[in-house]
Amino acid sequence: MNKEEIIKYFNETKGFSKHNKIVLDSIEDGKVILSCKLDENSLNPLNIAHGGLIFGLGDNACGILAFMTGTKAVTINSDINYLRPCQGEYIKCIAYPIKEGEKIGTYKAEIYNDKEELASIMTCTYYFIKKENK
Repeated sequence: MNKEEIIKYFNETKGFSKHNKIVLDSIEDGKVILSCKLDENSLNPLNIAHGGLIFGLGDNACGILAFMTGTKAVTINSDINYLRPCQGEYIKCIAYPIKEGEKIGTYKAEIYNDKEELASIMTCTYYFIKKENK
């Protein structure tokens, strides 16, 4: 799949991402950018973006990068650090590869609040099952 096809596929597929208003905005220079519009259903009881939503945004971004290698992949490890709350209209994630090998890929996701402040940092490691996506 080319970049435009991946963006279209991701943004039109039903499931967690569509339900939570996660959108793949762009694929450029070895990185992906996703965003998520926040509403009352995105928030935890403290009225800030739910940590699970933030985690899901980062996992989606890193998963798209793994998908772009032309493989089917599954997550084998993820780690997130929440640095500051996400409030406002949206959150944004920029993710890029750290290292891609034949069987394992590791990626980094940076999640920003709508003031463009770094709010969370996430690393994800994927196991590549087999080459089939292209």
